Amino acid sequence: MPSAAGGCDGNLETACTVLVSILMDFCQSSRICDPSENSDLVLGGYMGNRDIFSRLQEMAADLEQGPVVPHGHAWSRGHFLFRIFHSRLQALAGGWDMASRLQRQRELLMYKRILLGLPPSVLVGNPRAEQPAIPDCAEFFHLVNSELRNLCSRGGALTHDITVHFFRGLLQACLRSRDPTLTADQILTSCQTECPLVLTSALLWWQRLEPELLCRWRCFQSPLPRELQRLRDAWQFASSLLSPDTEYPDTVSPAPGPAWVSAAALHFAIQQAGKGSLKKGLERLGCPTEELLVVLFFFSLMGLLSTHLTPPAASCLTALDVCAEILEYLEKRKVPWLPLFQLTETDAGLGHLLFLLAPDQHVRLMPVAFYSLLSYFDEDALTRDDAFLPIAVDMYLKLLCLFVAGETGVLSSPASRTQELQGQGCPVGLITKARLFLLRSIPRCSRASFSNMAELLATRGDCDPEVSAALLSKQRAMQDTGLSQEPCLL
Repeated sequence: MPSAAGGCDGNLETACTVLVSILMDFCQSSRICDPSENSDLVLGGYMGNRDIFSRLQEMAADLEQGPVVPHGHAWSRGHFLFRIFHSRLQALAGGWDMASRLQRQRELLMYKRILLGLPPSVLVGNPRAEQPAIPDCAEFFHLVNSELRNLCSRGGALTHDITVHFFRGLLQACLRSRDPTLTADQILTSCQTECPLVLTSALLWWQRLEPELLCRWRCFQSPLPRELQRLRDAWQFASSLLSPDTEYPDTVSPAPGPAWVSAAALHFAIQQAGKGSLKKGLERLGCPTEELLVVLFFFSLMGLLSTHLTPPAASCLTALDVCAEILEYLEKRKVPWLPLFQLTETDAGLGHLLFLLAPDQHVRLMPVAFYSLLSYFDEDALTRDDAFLPIAVDMYLKLLCLFVAGETGVLSSPASRTQELQGQGCPVGLITKARLFLLRSIPRCSRASFSNMAELLATRGDCDPEVSAALLSKQRAMQDTGLSQEPCLL
């Protein structure tokens, strides 16, 4: 039917676009907002809605067979689904208020469930004759990095369903490739720099993912691709390190490959094994790099914040103990960890990678993690570090801003009001402890610690006038002392 008459000019992709838009608009209507509806594919329990989705699945499968584009029409670059998602997300209101966040979360959950109902090759691209032989995952990676990352209830990993769907798509891409091993390695290598969350998610779910991967790879009659083997090695390293069967003092060396991959595997293994095996495991760790240790600490901080956001009390206590154990190990080996609390979106290298692994809300709540560990700090060592005071002040001022904005409400959950977490769970209690700690530390810090203090206080210094006055007073006193010690030349 011609477009002038409401048709799609015979373009199958255009028809799919219309169906997806109708389906999503229908699912977002007030008629299906009843939470009692049982729906695996955001179909709302309506027969007509399921019929639309079934037709969409058929048409999407037809598109997988190759481009069905009438003569004279150019093939559009990128998958139509991601273009629809992008345009709809742009139309949503931004902001950190609860209404905006819930609306965006609801929209994203609908996108995810639609993706799960379509062929997994949608996530990794579908190579065609006129396209490159290696699938292009850029659109899915962008969706993960910009949106799905913020749906992670536990920092550092996607849900099991979308993780498995991606790897099934990877295997389908390998089936279509002349060199399946090369295809798998190239896709997973691109994940290391462009979408590390896919790899950390695979490590979290590895015990459920590995049997399917090994079974389906046998059809290629070739060894497991190098990058899949690296994931397997990383999980085996973490399991061996924490296993009670590994006798002390036997050491376990990190797996080959990026150190952060081994750190992610170790973090998820600690979550499953419990903190009891952590101390002995760290003692058995052979030749750990600074990167591995710092990233492991970063993941433990994400775990601590996750327990505040989705708490049981026992998990909160365990996560805090794990953080403290790793922090003690870092300080014992004099590994610098303070830069973790200065991550920004514009960081390069490891900082940028870590930023891609953490949900935005977790990054915003880093001041909570920093001061939750207050009682475990080595104050003497920290006050000798010139970088410490600016970071501690920055974290304190950001903590105050979070409190004023109402974002520390996550600490007031029933789980964090248990007796053991009184000092950590109450936002006012945490702020009070942080404030007293700063006022106690300011006189002990070196002159170099105050070099950029005025600039730091210029933006948020009015949040706590007393702390600001103490900092500026100490800074002026040090400047006066420095002037009085200058030699008299006349």
